[in-house]
Amino acid sequence: MTLTGKAAIITGAAHGIGRATALRLAREGASVLVADIQDDLGHDTVRAIEAAGGIAHYVHADVGVHEDVRHMIERGVERFGRLDILVNNAYWSKPGSVVELEEADWDRAMAIMLKALYLAGKYAFPEMKKVGGGAVVNMASVHGSAAWPNNAVYETAKAGVINLTRQMAIDGGPLGIRVNAVSPGWILTHEFTPTPDTDAWVKRLYAVGRAGQPEEMAAVINFLVSDEASFVTGHNLVADGGLSIQLQDSRNLAPPGFSW
Repeated sequence: MTLTGKAAIITGAAHGIGRATALRLAREGASVLVADIQDDLGHDTVRAIEAAGGIAHYVHADVGVHEDVRHMIERGVERFGRLDILVNNAYWSKPGSVVELEEADWDRAMAIMLKALYLAGKYAFPEMKKVGGGAVVNMASVHGSAAWPNNAVYETAKAGVINLTRQMAIDGGPLGIRVNAVSPGWILTHEFTPTPDTDAWVKRLYAVGRAGQPEEMAAVINFLVSDEASFVTGHNLVADGGLSIQLQDSRNLAPPGFSW
């Protein structure tokens, strides 16, 4: 196991990519602090890890709240005695153009998707320094390098994640801390399920002809936090099934049945 003896904190780990990542890192030997606001699902993730012989603990943490982020880091160190890995995965957003979006929704989304990463780094870096370094993965998106109608705050926050990752990598380098981002395409979680129409569209948009699975993102994250990626930092790893390269041809944006 590649992460034996290491301790990880994963936000938004109750389901989806976060849960898959918690299970994967635990399987690789890490002790995992599962952080989320969905308590029942969070405890389910812990039980699944423990049933497989791993070590995990749950903490209720709304990463949009400063004190919750600070407490989350403190709780992880208190529970496991160290901090080696941080995966900033928690997500909340609301669709809308700059005209339609309420200011409160903008602030909430930015607090969870972007500010929380700064706060987590603020408290995690000193703890990682104590053990000689660590690895951070920030969840970005292909939307951080592009734009889509009526998604003003999501596109903006994810673009910010990519450049904040670069900045954190510069700040963390002298401390032995590597910081990278992952930009997924469409990943099949309970929030995003295909229909016959979207399935046909995905087959056109994605070079691999399908959407991704949470476990595939967990594998990418596991690589980035492992020693296999010891020379990788400040990088935004695009794991989108070829969506980005397909979008270079505008014909692929057309819905099924559209004729140019």
